[in-house]
Amino acid sequence: MNKFLLLFLCVCLVGCSSTPTMMEEKEQVQMKSRDLQIVALGDSLTEGVGDEEGGYVAFIEQYLENRDDVNKVFVHNFGKRGLRSTQLADVMINNESVIQQADLIFITIGGNDMMKVVRSHFLSLTYDLFVKEQQAFASRLDEQLQLLRHMNQDAYIVLIGLYNPFSSAFPNIPEMDEVIHMWNEGSKEVISRYDRTLFVPIADLFEGRDDVLYDDQFHPNNLGYEQMAKRIYEYLQKHREWIGE
Repeated sequence: MNKFLLLFLCVCLVGCSSTPTMMEEKEQVQMKSRDLQIVALGDSLTEGVGDEEGGYVAFIEQYLENRDDVNKVFVHNFGKRGLRSTQLADVMINNESVIQQADLIFITIGGNDMMKVVRSHFLSLTYDLFVKEQQAFASRLDEQLQLLRHMNQDAYIVLIGLYNPFSSAFPNIPEMDEVIHMWNEGSKEVISRYDRTLFVPIADLFEGRDDVLYDDQFHPNNLGYEQMAKRIYEYLQKHREWIGE
């Protein structure tokens, strides 16, 4: 056979074989794409108070919908301003049918439990009061995680830590940073007992930064929620079992 003809046939064969491979890869990406059901539980941070655009949950929705392996994101936000951990179980029970279908569950809780301590003992605050309440909070959190796992064994649960908005509002509590750290470490330890869970710290995002707080100097503003969402998504990227990898 003429060597030029042989070379031509080899090039054709290579070209023909590469085209279906590219198509197969595209089809594989399409097959991997799936819908995600998101449930958001907790307090005013989950509700998005301080941001008319929906807070960190709205940003997370955008980040996930921009992924090639995600088709559509459906969000069910049950965040409620002022919610304490003693009320969280009722929210779960009232929305059990939605939680059963969730792929990702985000939780912010604990800030109002701390505020209850501040309001109840404003003139006589001590570190021990916060320790006692944190221990009770940790016990309730453990029970609530058990309830979530009973409702949904497979959902990936993300617990978002607390930050310190008290430094300007309550300058008479100099140990508040230590309290926040203690509270977060306790929550991190509780959630680590469960599979397919993640604790995301955010305290450092708000340290010494008034530009990320709303006018009330307590809740995040749009920029603050965006920073939270970026941190959450960054942690999700490091723990990709939530997407089935």
